[in-house]
Amino acid sequence: MLITMNNNTRENQKLWRVKATAPSLSYIISRQLGISTLLAQLLINRGIYTVEQARDYLESGLAGMHSPGLLCDLPKAVERIKEAIRCEERIMIYGDYDADGITATALLVRTFHYLGVNVATYIPNRLTEGYGLRLDALQKAVSEGVALLITVDCGISSITEAKWAKENELDLIITDHHEPPAELPQAYAVINPKRQDCRYPFKKLAGVGVALKLAQALLGESVNDSKRWQELLGFACIGTVADIVPLQGENRIIVKNGLNMLVKPENTGLRALFEATELKHKLLGAREIGYVLAPRLNAAGRMGDPGIALNLLLTDNMSEAMQLANQLENLNRLRQKIETEIFEEIKTMLDTNKAAAGDQVIVLASPDWHIGVIGIVASRLVTLYNKPVLLIAIDNEEGKGSARSIPGFNIYQALLHCRSSLLNFGGHATAAGFSIEAGRIDEFRSRLNDYARQINNGAWASTPLELDSLIDLEQVSEKLIDELDLLKPFGHLNPGPLLGCRQATVVNYRNVGRDAAHLKLLLKCRDNTLEGIGFNLGDYTGLLAGSDKVDLAFVPGINVYNGKTSIQIHIKELGVPAVFEPGEMKPQSSFSAGYRHLPTDKVTGDWEALFVPEFIHRKLQSVLQGVFTQGQASKTISWSIKAKDCRDLPNKPEALLSIVLKGEPSVVVTSYGYRTIELTDFLQLADPSLTGRVAFCNGSMPEEARSRVIQALQDGAISVLVTTPVVAAGLGQQFSQGVIYDLPYDQDDFINSIKTVRHGGDLYLLCTAKDLQENMAALDNLAPERSFLVTLYTTLRR
Repeated sequence: MLITMNNNTRENQKLWRVKATAPSLSYIISRQLGISTLLAQLLINRGIYTVEQARDYLESGLAGMHSPGLLCDLPKAVERIKEAIRCEERIMIYGDYDADGITATALLVRTFHYLGVNVATYIPNRLTEGYGLRLDALQKAVSEGVALLITVDCGISSITEAKWAKENELDLIITDHHEPPAELPQAYAVINPKRQDCRYPFKKLAGVGVALKLAQALLGESVNDSKRWQELLGFACIGTVADIVPLQGENRIIVKNGLNMLVKPENTGLRALFEATELKHKLLGAREIGYVLAPRLNAAGRMGDPGIALNLLLTDNMSEAMQLANQLENLNRLRQKIETEIFEEIKTMLDTNKAAAGDQVIVLASPDWHIGVIGIVASRLVTLYNKPVLLIAIDNEEGKGSARSIPGFNIYQALLHCRSSLLNFGGHATAAGFSIEAGRIDEFRSRLNDYARQINNGAWASTPLELDSLIDLEQVSEKLIDELDLLKPFGHLNPGPLLGCRQATVVNYRNVGRDAAHLKLLLKCRDNTLEGIGFNLGDYTGLLAGSDKVDLAFVPGINVYNGKTSIQIHIKELGVPAVFEPGEMKPQSSFSAGYRHLPTDKVTGDWEALFVPEFIHRKLQSVLQGVFTQGQASKTISWSIKAKDCRDLPNKPEALLSIVLKGEPSVVVTSYGYRTIELTDFLQLADPSLTGRVAFCNGSMPEEARSRVIQALQDGAISVLVTTPVVAAGLGQQFSQGVIYDLPYDQDDFINSIKTVRHGGDLYLLCTAKDLQENMAALDNLAPERSFLVTLYTTLRR
C-alpha cells in the first residue's frame, strides 16, 4: 500500500498495518467448520492455523483440558498429600498477595474442604515481607506443627528456603508458573509447566491454573468429588485473567467455562463483591474481571493486608462478606488516589529530567512511592512512552522494584543479564519484580540501558495500529457480530477483532459527552445509515471538516437504548486519510512449485476433491477401471527404520512442528489433499524459520506441478514435503524423517508411507483415535443409509 498523508492528518499519527491474509488456509478452515472466511482469517491472525486447532479454540470445552498427571512431580505430590490426609498431618497453603495468588490459595483451601480437611494458610504482606517464600514464615510453620507446606504462585526461585525445609523435615510442594532458574529448589515436589523436563503440553498457565491442576488430580480420584473441581473454575477464571497470561489453549478453556460459573456464583464472597461493584446486573466478561473484580482483590495486597481478599473468598457468611467487600472497595479507591499521584509525579519528573526521559529503559526510584502500586504505574507509563519501565520504591538501604516491558524486549532476560547488580528477581517476559541495594540503582540503570541498546540498536519502534482485515461497511451485520462473539473471551494474545474500512462516506458528525470528548458519526451504508461512536476522539472534528470520506478502524457491536437494539460501530481510530505502512500487503502462503490459492467464491470440482480422502479416490478409480489394487504395495522392507510411537498426543500440529524443527529432511504423509496445504501453511506460519523450506504435493495437483515440487525437493530448495500416500508411493527413500500424520486407510497407504524413509531414519506415528472415527465417517458417507435403500427399492418395484 502507498503512504498517503495530507495537511489534515494529526501530528504523530500512527501507521496503520493490515495483517497479511492466508486465502487458502482461511478457505479450508471456513469450509470444514462452517464459518465465514473472515472469521477463519481472524483465527489465523491469532495463531490458529489448522482445522483441528480452530475447532478446539471455538469449542473450548472441558474435554480439552490436559491430564494433570502430565505435570512433572504432580503424581508424586498427590500421593504425599493423600498420605498427609491419612496420617492427619497439618497442612499449610502458602500463597501470594496478588489476585492470582489469592484465588489460587482459596481454590486449594476449598479443595481440601471438599476432601474433609482443614488447612492453615499464609500469605506474606507485600509491604513488610515482600514476595515469595520466607525463611521466618517456614520456621513459624514448623513450630506450629506443619508437616506439609504447599505453595501457590511462588517458590520456584526459593533455593535457600527449600533447602532449609528439607533439612528440618518440612515437606515442601511447590506449585508455580514463573520462569524456573537453572537450579530447581530441593523440594519434595516442584510442579511448574515451564520446567525444562516437564512434558505438559501447555506452558502458559497462571499460578491459579497450576493449582487447579492439582485440585483436578486430587478431586478426580474421589468417586464423590470427581466433578467438584469444576466448581472451582470461577476462582481459576478470575486469577487467570488478573495475571494477564495469554488467553490461549487451556487458559481460554478455564476462562470461558469459568465465566459461565460466575454468571450466578455460588461463592458467598463473590456474590458480595458483585453486589458492592454493581456487577450483578451486568453481562460478566473478561473485561469486567480485569477492570472491576481483579483490582479490588489486588487492592488488599497492594495496600497492606491480603487476608481481607482471601477471607472474602472463603467466608460463607453473607453479612461478613459484604463488610469485607466494602473494605476492598474503599482500599481500591485509596489505591487509585495514590496511583494517580505517583503517575503525575513521574510524568513531571520525566518532563524536567531529559536524560532519564531519553533512556532506552526508564529506571526511576523514590523513597516516597508506595510499593503496592508502582507496578500499575509502570504499566501506564509503558503505554504512554512505549518503553520498558522499572520503578523502585526505596525503604532504608533497599529498593523493591516492579518492571513492565514492551513486545520484543524480554524483561526477565534483561534482569538475568544484570543479575549481579540485584539482590534477587523473578517474573516473566513482560513483567517482573526485583530487589536491589539503593546504592547500586545508578549502576543498574546504566547496565540495563547498555543491554537495551545492544538489543534494539536505537530507539524503540512505535507500534503500528494493526487491523485484522479491511471490509466494507455493508458487511457489518448482526450475523457478523454474533460470529465475532465466538472469539470471546478477549484478553492477552487473544485481542478483540479490529476491522478497517477505507473511504467511508460521512453523512454528519458531532461532539458528544462531557467537554465534547467523544465523537459521533453517521455513515452511509447502502441505502441506509450506520451509526458510529468514537470515545475520546472528540478532537478529530477538525480533521473531518474538510472531507466527507474517512478511513476507520472499528469494532462492530450492538447498541441498546431505551429497550431498542441497533448496530453501532465503535471507532478506535480514524484517518482523513489514514497512513498505512509502505509496501504491498502480501498474502501468507506456503512455498510450492505450482502453488495455487483456493477460490473463495466458488469451489470447482478439482478443489472439492481435496476434501475427500485420496484412498477413496484410489478405490473408486479402481472400481471404475475394473482393477482391484488391494495389497499391490510390496510388504518387504529390506532396510532398518526406527519407529517412534507418538500416537494420541494432545496436540498433533505442535508435535509435528517439533519433529520438523529437528532440521532433518522430512516427509509428512496425510490422507487428505487439503491437509497437505493446511499443514504446509501451519509449519511456516508457526515458525518463520521454516518459510520457503516446506512444500506440499498431492494427487489432485496436475502432473506438471507435482514434478516441479519433486524437482525442488531433489535440488535441496525445500527440506520438508507434506504429501499423500499416492504421491509418497513414487518418492523413494529420500527422507531422514517420516511422519504418518493420519491413520492410514489400508495397508498399501501405510507401506507406501514407510518406504519414503531411508535406512536408519526415524518414522513417527502421530495418528490418534479421532483419526479412526474420521476414517469410519468418510467410509460411511460412501454407502447410502438403509432408509434410502428401502425407498429406492420401493420406488423401483413400482
